[in-house]
Amino acid sequence: MKRSLFAVAALLLASTALADGAETYAKKCAACHGKEGVGAKMVPTPIAGTAAAQVLKAIKEGKGKMKPVAIDDAAAVADYVAGLKKK
Repeated sequence: MKRSLFAVAALLLASTALADGAETYAKKCAACHGKEGVGAKMVPTPIAGTAAAQVLKAIKEGKGKMKPVAIDDAAAVADYVAGLKKK
């Protein structure tokens, strides 16, 4: 019973983190990288499916013309981008 409760709690927390990551991505990233991470006019290179560690590094350190971005839930955004499907 305890394992089941723990599993449900972990799933709820993970779902919340993903939702927060999606919300932050929509607010801070989608304008340049596209709604689904497949690229946009400003940044045509897709980022969907990129490893979370790479995304997190780009958020914190910048990459190419992108400057570092101050995001409180950067890890959640990185996980969200990593989970997007490549097209």
